Amino acid sequence: MTSSSFKSRTCKNANCVPPARSPCPALNALANEGLLPRSGRNITIAQTVAAFSTGLNFAADVITSFAATAIAQRSNITNTTCTSFDLDMLNVPHAAEHDGSLSREDFNFGRGNNHDFSPRVWAQVMDYWGDAEIIDFALAEGARRMRFRTANETDLPGWFVPKTMQSLGETSFYMAAFGDPVLGNARKDWVHYFFKKERLPYKLGWNATQRQTITAPLLYAMIAKLATANVTA
Repeated sequence: MTSSSFKSRTCKNANCVPPARSPCPALNALANEGLLPRSGRNITIAQTVAAFSTGLNFAADVITSFAATAIAQRSNITNTTCTSFDLDMLNVPHAAEHDGSLSREDFNFGRGNNHDFSPRVWAQVMDYWGDAEIIDFALAEGARRMRFRTANETDLPGWFVPKTMQSLGETSFYMAAFGDPVLGNARKDWVHYFFKKERLPYKLGWNATQRQTITAPLLYAMIAKLATANVTA
């Protein structure tokens, strides 16, 4: 469910405060599943760590610094010292958000909407993967590089800002969550469900504890494998 469709289902009158959603499908999925506040507002570090642990089996060493960065961004926006963040405060371009997303339009190309799922962008990724049922390191890295090239070629001149390490980290995230945190090999149907619906793919037989807890060292090792993957196109 995208942020727009979630708003339409939860806001029934003009006085409704719509739920906040972000460019990050994982945060949105955890809010949609009720593991983070469904409002997407006033989320603390402790809530974020607990949600990723319960929902995706990620260790605190992966999530704590990410949540702290989100809170720091809110503090910068509000010019106050904050202890929580709202998901829509992550929509600021070139901060936590980055160009060349697998599932979002870039801020300029999307005319300010860099947070809703984009069927157009995601179709590029699915087309790149073709008939493959398992996404290995080469396919994952190839899709990531393809989206960077496309964004650089189609954004307004001078807009594209590559955030390679951030993008590699996000790719390693879905590979570990929906495959194996050492071998990769993510199931495409699980990845597709996660990105398109912004839900965890329980209905497709996935569960969070079917592989080992995902730690920062495991993700760093995956990033190294992605960066050196043999991408042919």
